[in-house]
Amino acid sequence: MSPRPGDFRTAAAPAVPGVCFDRSVAAPKPFTPISVAEAVHRYRDTLHLRVATGALSPATRDAYARDLTEAATLLGLDKPLDDVEAEDIEYALVRIANAPDRRYTRTRKSGPGGEVAVGRGLQARARWTAAVRGLFGWAAEQGYIRADPMPHVSRVRVPTRAVGARLGLTVEQAQALQETPQASAATKELRADQRLTFRDEVILRLLTETGPRVAELCAANLDDVRQHELTGMPVLRIRSGKGGRSRDVPMSAALVGLLGEYQQRERPAPPASDAQADRADAARALVVTIRGRRMTARDVQRMVERRVKQMPVELRRAVTPHGLRHTAATVLLRQAGADVGTVADILGHSDVGTTSVYLDPSASAAAEALQRSPLAR
Repeated sequence: MSPRPGDFRTAAAPAVPGVCFDRSVAAPKPFTPISVAEAVHRYRDTLHLRVATGALSPATRDAYARDLTEAATLLGLDKPLDDVEAEDIEYALVRIANAPDRRYTRTRKSGPGGEVAVGRGLQARARWTAAVRGLFGWAAEQGYIRADPMPHVSRVRVPTRAVGARLGLTVEQAQALQETPQASAATKELRADQRLTFRDEVILRLLTETGPRVAELCAANLDDVRQHELTGMPVLRIRSGKGGRSRDVPMSAALVGLLGEYQQRERPAPPASDAQADRADAARALVVTIRGRRMTARDVQRMVERRVKQMPVELRRAVTPHGLRHTAATVLLRQAGADVGTVADILGHSDVGTTSVYLDPSASAAAEALQRSPLAR
C-alpha cells in the first residue's frame, strides 16, 4: 500500500547515492523533575563510572564530590534542579569565594605578599564551577532540566603563568633541597617527624629525579620496586589515576640505596590499634608516616614545606610537590638532554604536548640552542 501524502512514518527514505541516513539517533529523553540533592546523588554514580573507565582520576572525582555537596547545600537540597537559574549559581559561587579554604585547618593561609589570605583561590573556584557545569550538562542529557543555565554563568578566569616565572627549582636549589634531610640530621632536639632522614630524602629524590604526581607517590608499594626485564635496571612501577595507565620509571643508584637504608633503619611498624586491612595496606606502602601509616598527599606537602625552610637562605624558595615534578621535567629536558617523548613517558603524559607545560621559558636556553645549530655557524 502506498503511503498517504504527509505520512512520514511509512514513507521510505529516498535513495541518494553516497548518502547514508542514520535511523539510530536517540530521541531526547522526556523531562523528569528531580531535586538538587537527588541529582547530585545520581551524578556521583556517573563520576564513579568515569573513574572505572579511566576517564577521571579518583582524586578529581573526590574533589568534584566535595564541590557538588557544597553546591547542593547552597542551591537548596530540596529545590527542583530545573528551577536553578544562572543567578543562583553565581550567588553560590560568591559564597564559595568567601568560604574558608579547606586545606588550612591548623595553619594560616598566606597571600602572595605574606598577608593573611581569606577564602578560596581562583583555581578552587574554577574547579567548583567545572564540577557544577558537569552536573548540569549531565542533567540536560538525562532530561532532568529543560534548559542548562551554565552558559549564562560567568567563567572564573585563572591567570596564566607569567613568562619567565618558575614553578620549579633550579638545579642548585633542587640539590640543596635533597641535602636538607642529611644536614638536619646532625642537629639536636629534632621532633619525631623530623627524624625520618632517609624517608624524606627518598621522597625528595623521587619527586625531583622522575617527577611522579604526589598521589602516585603515595599509592606506590614496596613490590612496585623491581628490576626491569629488558634493561636489568631498578625501576618503580607507577600506577596512575589518569586514564588508568601504569609506567616504569628508572631509579638512580643513590635513590635505591637510600630506600634500602630507610626500610632497614627508619621505617616504623603500622599501629597495632589499626584495623587489619589498614595495617596490611601500611605494610605494603613504599613510604609511611612517623606512625607507620601510608602517607597522604597532604603529608608529603607538609614535609616538603618543612624541608624548604631548612634550605640555605640564598637558595631557599617556596615550592610544592607539583613544583618538584616541574623541576624534574625541566632538568631532564634542558640539562640531561632527554627528548620530549622520553620525558612524556617518564611523567605519564599520553600527549607530548602536555609535557611542554612543564618547560620553563628560558632566554639563555634559546641562545645556547642557536649557538649549537650547524646552520648558525
